[in-house]
Amino acid sequence: MLQRALKEQFATAIDRMLRPVVRHLIAQGVSHPALTQMLKEIYVDVAEAEFALPDKRQTDSRLALITGLNRKDISRLRRLRRPSRPTVAVEDNLVTHVIGRWMAGPPYAAADGTPYRLPYESDNPDAASFARLVRDLSVDIPVRSVLDELLRGKVVTLRLPQGEVELQREAHIPEDAAAKLTVLGTDPAELFCTIMHNIEHPDAPRLQRKVGYDNIGGDALPEIHAAARRTGEEFVRHANALLAAHDRDQNLHAAGGRRTRVVLGTYYFEEEVAEAKAAPPTPSRPDKRTRLPGRIRRSR
Repeated sequence: MLQRALKEQFATAIDRMLRPVVRHLIAQGVSHPALTQMLKEIYVDVAEAEFALPDKRQTDSRLALITGLNRKDISRLRRLRRPSRPTVAVEDNLVTHVIGRWMAGPPYAAADGTPYRLPYESDNPDAASFARLVRDLSVDIPVRSVLDELLRGKVVTLRLPQGEVELQREAHIPEDAAAKLTVLGTDPAELFCTIMHNIEHPDAPRLQRKVGYDNIGGDALPEIHAAARRTGEEFVRHANALLAAHDRDQNLHAAGGRRTRVVLGTYYFEEEVAEAKAAPPTPSRPDKRTRLPGRIRRSR
């Protein structure tokens, strides 16, 4: 828990973080009462699941104490609780698995994660091929169906007449709004938890870095966009190779220990900077003998 002196700064930081959230809530028609109801439900769910006392039942009184909600609200929310929504694993889909395995290094990619162009199938069962890659994933889907799905999403291209499959997209970027909204529910939460971990555990910090400048000319943005995309793709390629080398689904010799989910990410953000308005000059005290234009002088 933060020291008392830092709690006000924490609240200020949350205020700043929530402002763009509220802006988009209003834009999407999510009202304050709807958000308030959602927050009440989340407070009760999180408090009940993560702030229980050892060997003690979570009572309405206990939940009221740690959430600030009244017992009547808590009792109603617990009684009318909806079935828990399953956590959507954004990474757990066929396209992401194919891309990840392809870029994980030999035999489907170079050691740095640069993917090879693969023959669709090979007479040598030990040779790298698209069919072998799909079989490595242990999915109960025909190889041709997997290829058709990747072709439909423009993730790969089929090079004829050789029949080679070439990876075109080194990351799975959802195209439909529903899938992107799922990402909205995971990525900001991961970054927030990383920052809070670094605040609460300064002796064991996690990776959290960014670079920012506030006086970039708009004419340079196209060049920056292109370079940032290339840099990001290179980073993701190396990150994928690193994590894949330790993933126990892909590497039988990977280290043991408790099952852990690890994410390495990168992002780009831009916004216009409002020009600071120059402060008006401070008027000097006029000499009593100086007659100012526009001023009515009265005499007794």
